[in-house]
Amino acid sequence: MSTKAVFFSLGCLVAWFILLPLLVIGGGLALFAYAVIAELGAFLAGIPSKTLDTSAARQMARSICPGYGVPAGNVRRLPLA
Repeated sequence: MSTKAVFFSLGCLVAWFILLPLLVIGGGLALFAYAVIAELGAFLAGIPSKTLDTSAARQMARSICPGYGVPAGNVRRLPLA
């Protein structure tokens, strides 16, 4: 095996098993830290958060998912033996 192939293989292993998990975990931690700091900042500044109300969320779910909020057709329960 040539040295080029060895270094290429080692580079792929480092990318998959070291860099990728670090970036995924680091990105998740960065998003979590941003969310916590934003909530604390809004709380300390006295600004109410601009959250989505539940009626708007339900309307969005109905427009995206056609089966959301539709009653089930066959709701026959079987007895628990």
